Amino acid sequence: MEILQKLSKQLTNIVIVGKPNVGKSTLFNTMLGKKEAITGEDFGLTRDYQEVLCSLNDISFNLIDTAGYHKRKKILISKVHNHIKKQIEKAQIILFLVDCSKNLTSEDTDCWNIIRRSGKKIILLANKSELKTSKDYLHQLDIFGVEECIKITALSKNSLQVIYSVLKNKVNQISKSKHEIENKKNLIRISIVGKPNVGKSTLYNLLYGQERVLTAPISGTTRDSITEEISYKNFFLEIIDTAGMSRKSKINLEVDKASTYYSRKEIRYSNCVILVIDAEEYLSNQDLIIANYILKEGRAILLIINKWDLIIDKEKKEKEILRKINDTFFDVKGINILFISSKDNKYKKKVLEKIIDVYIQWNKKINTSDLNKWLQNISKNSGNQKYAGSLKFKYMSQTKIRPPTFSIYHNKNSKVPKVTNRYLVNQIRDSFNLDGVPIRINLKTAVNPYLKKKK
Repeated sequence: MEILQKLSKQLTNIVIVGKPNVGKSTLFNTMLGKKEAITGEDFGLTRDYQEVLCSLNDISFNLIDTAGYHKRKKILISKVHNHIKKQIEKAQIILFLVDCSKNLTSEDTDCWNIIRRSGKKIILLANKSELKTSKDYLHQLDIFGVEECIKITALSKNSLQVIYSVLKNKVNQISKSKHEIENKKNLIRISIVGKPNVGKSTLYNLLYGQERVLTAPISGTTRDSITEEISYKNFFLEIIDTAGMSRKSKINLEVDKASTYYSRKEIRYSNCVILVIDAEEYLSNQDLIIANYILKEGRAILLIINKWDLIIDKEKKEKEILRKINDTFFDVKGINILFISSKDNKYKKKVLEKIIDVYIQWNKKINTSDLNKWLQNISKNSGNQKYAGSLKFKYMSQTKIRPPTFSIYHNKNSKVPKVTNRYLVNQIRDSFNLDGVPIRINLKTAVNPYLKKKK
């Protein structure tokens, strides 16, 4: 039993996800070659997930069947959704199943948004492709923007060969990298992003230590995302150079649309994002749009003001830029900023040190007792926090890192004003040294244990 558990941990986890009645359990049974999951036309037959060792030809993996994601408001459904999310977190590969014989629904797109944010490898499977109606609806799948969309019939064993051919390289690659990652616990994935021609590739070459990517004064020299790994101190840094992100109104060519799409994708899958800004161009609206996108995705951010060697009055320029950043990012005070020239090797160490500092802050875990001492103190001493009525904070805990996420329980049934949320975020940032890191707070009503439930 112990050997089997050890083997199971070493294998790739593949989870099947989708809304109800798209054929997840049918596909699960077909891939296993036996009926392990209940199937039928009734809504939501699967509730608990199933995990079984699966072998296709010469590859083996843990195959996980999940309940369908849907919007019906019941207590049981919220538990089902938590199960789905936990399996997504555990997975290395997600098989996203949709019914291509009919219109997509908001449940399909909501489910897609959840798995998209996970940063895992996603394979889109278009089920029921054998039906005549599928030709009228297949074009809808373009909205997901995935590289691989496989047409299958979940009931048919004929689909196994195409699924196997897609999975084989991915499973072998993940199995190999799992052994490597065990020795690379301090792996930081870093994307370098920004507008075209601000010096992203030059910075990439500086950090990598040699001319890895082409650089030129022509806008849009880089199109594909390029990845290389370096080591610094006790960290492994996976650095990604991305294409320039232009404003939507300026994107004409399909290749530019694809480049922008993949640049955004790299942001979502990164731990730390370096936003490169041209010092001569000040701080444009496009820079702010990109920065807000990074923060919205909850990534650690480092602003690099590049081409600093070209600025004559550096002191004046620095004050202008800092003032603009402080006025713009009032929700994320103290964003980490470096003023450099990516052509000058003396800045390499400074950038690498700052990346590690930002990453450590982004991963910060605060002790629950320290948080609640702080909460009691702030409840007593903050007279100008601008919240209405008799709002009282009960207790709090940190529920996540990357970015730091907190749940704070209070006595109100009504929604707490946004100004209170912002006040708490700023106080947490100041008290626990979380400058420049996105912080998320969930304000929840505390349940009274002595209040009898109405029958």
